[in-house]
Amino acid sequence: MVSKVFITGSTGYIGGQVLHDLLHNKDHQFEVTALVRNETKAKKLLERTNNGVKTVIGTLDDVSVIEEQVKKSDIVVNTADVDHVPSGEAIERALIGKKEQTILVHTSGTSIIGDELRKGKKPTTKVYYDDKSIDEINTLDHNQPHRPVDEIILRINEKNPNAKVVVVSPSAIFGVSDGYDKIISAQVPLLINLSVANKQAFSVYDGNYIWSHVHVKDLGELYMLLIDKLLKGESVPQGKKGYYFGSYVVDNEGPITEKPSPIEHFWSDVSAAVGKVLYENKMVSTPDVAQLEPEKIAQLASFDFAPSLWGTNSRSRANNGIKIGWKPKFTDPKYFWDGIRNDYEQMKKEGAFGK
Repeated sequence: MVSKVFITGSTGYIGGQVLHDLLHNKDHQFEVTALVRNETKAKKLLERTNNGVKTVIGTLDDVSVIEEQVKKSDIVVNTADVDHVPSGEAIERALIGKKEQTILVHTSGTSIIGDELRKGKKPTTKVYYDDKSIDEINTLDHNQPHRPVDEIILRINEKNPNAKVVVVSPSAIFGVSDGYDKIISAQVPLLINLSVANKQAFSVYDGNYIWSHVHVKDLGELYMLLIDKLLKGESVPQGKKGYYFGSYVVDNEGPITEKPSPIEHFWSDVSAAVGKVLYENKMVSTPDVAQLEPEKIAQLASFDFAPSLWGTNSRSRANNGIKIGWKPKFTDPKYFWDGIRNDYEQMKKEGAFGK
């Protein structure tokens, strides 16, 4: 049986990995239609997938196009702008009106559980679990990052039980993806790029804030596992219970402390690693890390949210994924730390630093 899939964000980092995994899936046959912004993007995608996908031209603001594609699809995978309310509402409208069973895998992010930017703040010992913390997650403040769209998506299942809805919420993603256009992440590469612009690596204040992380290929496997389980009609958490962190777990984890576990990192340590790589490659004159105020970083990045990428705590555990059989392969800390140098090399290859 062929399942019709509609995917947004297919030329992006997460979406590219998911598209690759859909096209190379050995258990199911998918007919994939990708929303792309323009003909240039469409041509690139068709060439790089060997015409493995169909394309439809449109942006997230083209809500009629999105509604039409959702209505025609068996599976919808939304990996584009996770804060774009109109497209979230378009998906909701289309799914509420469908009589056919339809799977929706929506992408959020663990900035939703991030704390406030504040000087003198300590590393948090607060960890969110996607199973036992779910009631707290579902009542997070509306003003938290990603929360407005999450609220839209998570209520769809209540309005139409034929909609099988799950949300994947990745932590800091690392690794080079198998995608077809953008193949490295945003969080660490942006820190690298801005450190070059700053002429020195930097942290937000002292940078001693803890985040979880996940490899992009493990993340792709989680999307595929969810689609497989839902296609087979298996009982997995859905709707407001169907929240899946893209992060790792620690077997028999002991007390949570103010230090990262092996599946987490301090942003200050990431900044130090960035400084070392840039110094070794003569991109900066010192390996030392500057401690900057959020306002300076926002100015450097030209967008206000930038300091929150590296100045918040966001600790999560992917219990739901593990319970349904997710078996991530890149949990060893070396993959994350090697990934910083790999990001630099890929950026250099792509000409990110100019001549």
